[in-house]
Amino acid sequence: MDHFLYTNVGGHEPNCDHAQVIEHDGQILIVLCDGLNGLPNGDQAAQIISDAALAAFIEGKAPAESCIIANKKFREMQFDNVELRRAGATICAVRISDNRCEWANVGDSHIYHFSGGELNHHSVDDTPTYRSFVRGEIEYEAIREQDGRTGMTVCVGQQETIEPHEEAFDLSSGDGIIVCSDGFWEYVYETEMLIDLHKSFNAKDWAQKMILRAVQRSHLKGDNITLVTYLRTAD
Repeated sequence: MDHFLYTNVGGHEPNCDHAQVIEHDGQILIVLCDGLNGLPNGDQAAQIISDAALAAFIEGKAPAESCIIANKKFREMQFDNVELRRAGATICAVRISDNRCEWANVGDSHIYHFSGGELNHHSVDDTPTYRSFVRGEIEYEAIREQDGRTGMTVCVGQQETIEPHEEAFDLSSGDGIIVCSDGFWEYVYETEMLIDLHKSFNAKDWAQKMILRAVQRSHLKGDNITLVTYLRTAD
């Protein structure tokens, strides 16, 4: 099971990204959360929400249900902890088992699936700029270049109930998955992700090539940079 996790505080302290990858019962379980910048306790929110979703994952819950459970538990904590009441986070929850991938997400952290030399699936982005893409006003790669891109419409902890976006598909040998925060994908285009995948031998190699692009462009002065890569090896 070839996977790799990387995070860097970049130019924004504390690190409000929190990602976890575990191998459990023959599955790879990935949870990535990005605490809201500009609001207090974003780092705590990301960790609490990530831990709650991963615990639900381990209990056998599906990705979307794990996100919903994490939102419910965090909302309950907000009643008792005033410091968390304005906090929130994005979430990506991915389960990979055998030749099957399932995911759910809320917010503007991204998930990508590359297969057969193409970007086959990408997560829905809860921002006005993504809606512009859906309406055909901009190309997908142009989402990162729009003014006001950081304005999220939904995240975990800010609404009583959430409806995660879901995706499920089969995996083939050589397929690649990326789960990342906006501090990464804002600096690396999907075309470049695919180019680096073709040049890589494993998940770590792939991640390092893309991290180099992100660091060269951000100079580690931007947001926290976090990504998880997975490569499906030959059967």
